[in-house]
Amino acid sequence: MRLKQFFLIIAGCVAGFSGYAATLSLQIGDGQGQALEDAVVTLTSESGEPSTARPPPRDHFIDQKDETFIPTVEVMQVGDSVIFRNSDRTRHHVYSFSPLGSFEFVLKPNEVSPPVKLQKVGVIAVGCNIHDFMVNYLFVTDGSWTAKSDAKGVAAIAGLPPGNYIAHFWHPRLRPGAPQPAEKISIAGEQTNATIALPVLPEHHDDADKDHY
Repeated sequence: MRLKQFFLIIAGCVAGFSGYAATLSLQIGDGQGQALEDAVVTLTSESGEPSTARPPPRDHFIDQKDETFIPTVEVMQVGDSVIFRNSDRTRHHVYSFSPLGSFEFVLKPNEVSPPVKLQKVGVIAVGCNIHDFMVNYLFVTDGSWTAKSDAKGVAAIAGLPPGNYIAHFWHPRLRPGAPQPAEKISIAGEQTNATIALPVLPEHHDDADKDHY
């Protein structure tokens, strides 16, 4: 379904090859001319072709430094585990009440949590019960055609067979309850470049509200 709130411009390369693995490079913005970091794109094939084989389960480390979760968004595969590390000089009370994965840890400085294996697809919001402004998101997927945009707003997915895909987009600043943005993309040639603007809410800064313990 095409959404009016954002646009997608596809610059495909020369088609006519068969059996190659293509790369999709997305330049993602916020609609105001600014690069959008931490946007997650997931591709599904319109033909129902499965994505490439998932890698073995692995551990993901989320650090807590300067009263901030690092990274803010972590992309994980179903079956992966998350481990929280406290690099601050204050305690953190890490928790999630999500039905996709609930846990709770009080971490003293330099402590590390036990691993938490995540088995369900979806987005898990993580907070700190001591510092309410701290937030982290665990994006858990069962497909391997998934990427997160970097600080320049660039997300790249490699190893794509030619064909038609649906690109699904997620970002923490998308309006709650709004339909998830999705767009058709045709992959033809070894490199496809695209530019997209997502209808995200303005960024909110709460640094002034931080309490230091």
